[in-house]
Amino acid sequence: MIAAEIFPLLSRIGSAVLPAERAQTGSGQRGASTLALALIGLLVGTSLAAPAMQIVVGSFTTTAGASASVDARSAAEHALWRLENDPAVHDEMTGSPPSTDYVLGFPTGDANINIVASSDPPTNQGLRASINVSPTTIEPDTATEITFTLTLINDGDEAQDVTRFRAIPLFFSPSYISGSTTGATTQNPTVFFGIYTWELLTPVSVPGFGGTTSISWRMTFDLPEGQYWTAGIVRVNGEGNVYAPLDAYVRAVVINDIDVSTVVTPNKVTAGSAQTFTYTVTITNNGLTDYTIDWLKHYVPNYLDHVPGSTTGLTTADPARTLDFINSRWVYTWTPSSVIIPASGFVTLQFDITGSPLPGTIFASSAVRVVEDEEANWLEPTSSTGDTAPISVVRHYTITATQNGQTVTVQITLTNAGIEIISWVES
Repeated sequence: MIAAEIFPLLSRIGSAVLPAERAQTGSGQRGASTLALALIGLLVGTSLAAPAMQIVVGSFTTTAGASASVDARSAAEHALWRLENDPAVHDEMTGSPPSTDYVLGFPTGDANINIVASSDPPTNQGLRASINVSPTTIEPDTATEITFTLTLINDGDEAQDVTRFRAIPLFFSPSYISGSTTGATTQNPTVFFGIYTWELLTPVSVPGFGGTTSISWRMTFDLPEGQYWTAGIVRVNGEGNVYAPLDAYVRAVVINDIDVSTVVTPNKVTAGSAQTFTYTVTITNNGLTDYTIDWLKHYVPNYLDHVPGSTTGLTTADPARTLDFINSRWVYTWTPSSVIIPASGFVTLQFDITGSPLPGTIFASSAVRVVEDEEANWLEPTSSTGDTAPISVVRHYTITATQNGQTVTVQITLTNAGIEIISWVES
């Protein structure tokens, strides 16, 4: 079984998610009895008051003209409730962009309800794993504690159960620090041929629309100069593995006083339309010696493109672009001439990336190599960020409820925190 999980790490191109069963816990179970109560309220013509529905924040706008009936409002509220609590409504939505129509009966007349999403659903069931390490650079041949964090993000429509975390140091042997695991479990892992496994006796339910769960642990590294990778795997619902991109590594290097950090704006956008993101990469020299940049690389998913002419800061040149086949992402590379990172100082690079992302969480990664770094392969960075600068790409939903010629139109965003109402229009 373990061999079946390791093989994709060595042979796959890009991240993979094996088929996982739909969750039968979380919001799927919560909805049944509450839905019945909601329908009873609708049938007697009262406003819906479903206790499981959470309105995060909203701005309500009413158009000129007569306001909608109580039954039309109740129909709109019913659709709101279903989007958050009834997984079946997301299965019912078809087409591109997905939509569904249904009818609710009232003593005063039927209400016709239409729900339309702003974009297609996320790929890979909306599941993504990420593994991060800190620090990313250490002194060679010096015992150093490293903290690992393995996270599952669920941007799908339904809750999913996590049953196992697994970490695989690739071709090296760090030492796990007993009792250091925190997060979804605090148990020590089992170790089999250098593979660390945390089996969860009680599965952890991860809500959809941006829910997360993670574990952190510490290991001791005492290794010669080089680059050391660790793979991460999260088991979902006992049926599918979600592989973290092969992006978590520690570099043992003499020059270990360079830090790289990356931020992005905006960090929350609507799926289904073109977006432009501005990234700012800061390279900080914490040492007492000047360094010269050899190259700077920025990694983004391969559906996002650099905007020509947008680069400012340490250079204004456009980057070269290559494909990272392992992780299915673009690698943008700048090779500026004679750019100095001053001692106890920093330099920055800013640029725009554009695209039309599907719902989910987008990560980027940045890395830098300095000319003075002569102790390893030229392709190895002196310092890097790992997965960083997350962007939340969310779907908007438009609900139209019509009853006896009166209409309620509601636009919302749905996250794991609840429903955010963008507008409520009655006509």
